[in-house]
Amino acid sequence: MKTLLIYPPYSPLFGGYKNQEVPLSDIPLGLSYLTACLKQREHEVSVLDLNIKMYFDAKEEDKILWYRKNWNLWNIKKLFLNKVLPRIQDIEERWVEDILNSGSRIIGFYIACTSQWPALSLARKLKEKDSGIVIIFGGPGCSREDRDSVERFLRTGDVDIVVLGEGEITLLEILDSYKRTGRIKPAAGACFRVNGGIVYGGQREPIKDLDSLPYPDFSGFIDDYKALFGDKTCLSISWVRGCTHRCPFCYETRFWGYPRSRSAESICEEFIFQKEKYNVNVFFKGDSILAFSEEVLFKTCDLLIEKKADIYWGSQARLDKYLNRESLEKLYQARCRSLWYGLESGSQAVVDRMNKGFRVNEAQDIIINTKNAGIKSSITVMVGSPGETLIDFLKTAAFIMKNAKFIDDMFVTLAGVMAMTDWYLKPEQYGIMMEKKRSYFWRTRNYLNNHYVRAIEKHALDAIYKISL
Repeated sequence: MKTLLIYPPYSPLFGGYKNQEVPLSDIPLGLSYLTACLKQREHEVSVLDLNIKMYFDAKEEDKILWYRKNWNLWNIKKLFLNKVLPRIQDIEERWVEDILNSGSRIIGFYIACTSQWPALSLARKLKEKDSGIVIIFGGPGCSREDRDSVERFLRTGDVDIVVLGEGEITLLEILDSYKRTGRIKPAAGACFRVNGGIVYGGQREPIKDLDSLPYPDFSGFIDDYKALFGDKTCLSISWVRGCTHRCPFCYETRFWGYPRSRSAESICEEFIFQKEKYNVNVFFKGDSILAFSEEVLFKTCDLLIEKKADIYWGSQARLDKYLNRESLEKLYQARCRSLWYGLESGSQAVVDRMNKGFRVNEAQDIIINTKNAGIKSSITVMVGSPGETLIDFLKTAAFIMKNAKFIDDMFVTLAGVMAMTDWYLKPEQYGIMMEKKRSYFWRTRNYLNNHYVRAIEKHALDAIYKISL
């Protein structure tokens, strides 16, 4: 029995750096973990990264769709159907035929907010041509708390199973059962479409020992990334699942459960193993935080320095106090070369409402010390969060103008009400009124904060950053 795991478009392949478009070439991590686990259990599995394959196939004038600035075209259903699908429909039809000709009877899709609409389009066309194949959705866009999305996927009739949250053990159990019996049986950690109804298999506990998982298997798409990015190809790595904080706009804690860390020894060994296997020595750590604890972080750094591992890496990071000048210099010695900080706002009042847990003046010091240590220092900023005032916005603008020379890149997002977040689950508490069911179309009661105001603020901050460089 063949299983095919698909990474649908869209994940941006290019993004801004000092206002220039550069590769964002870290390789899909979730499907790489699933592939390794399935192969370890001797399942016949292959992986298809349609994100990069369809980019290769696209007309030259359509390749711009894969730039980070256009991600909303894929994220919002109406925009996807009107602006994207007509431009990729012929490519999609060809890949549907190739998928069916692969002989795979189980097809799994990685679902994130920007990939759900292309995945649903592909699933519908696959089912129209072969109703007997089993379609599975899983990934960050699938969670037991997000009942609306789970039920919406299953009620299309094109999706048979939705894996909820962490997927390795759940998918193994589903495929093991199918391999033995030829039928899909409900299992913990997933929802199933059965006789027109929806069956919940029960809750699955998170994987306690992350060191027990095999290293991710990138063999299914490494050659495509090397063909596109050459020596800028970047492998993905993960040290921790979950987050130590719970920001109201983020679903990470609910998706992963309690935070868990790998050991420093396992992390260091994987760096060396993957570098030797794939001949790539640049990594990006896809976790939302730098480390579960400073102890694990600095032990990992010590091991990388001790082993003289010829690797370079970057990570997303919280603006934690222990990132002082000395610790950032140690990170540089361990060949960390870029950090993406979730600043979100230059207003302390907004930062506190977000439960970020740092002081804005301390964040400024960390950003400056990061740059001075030789590490690229980049930030994300969120405009229009609930309760944000004009004064708060101006404080963010002032922070950017003051520190622009220390900020290598900045990505401004509009405050969105994403599924599973506190903003989504408790809108009344935050003064949120939804104009549409989901995401970016919300407002406050007095209309002073709405999608259009937030869009203007985003453009204003982007312009302020550019002229401040």
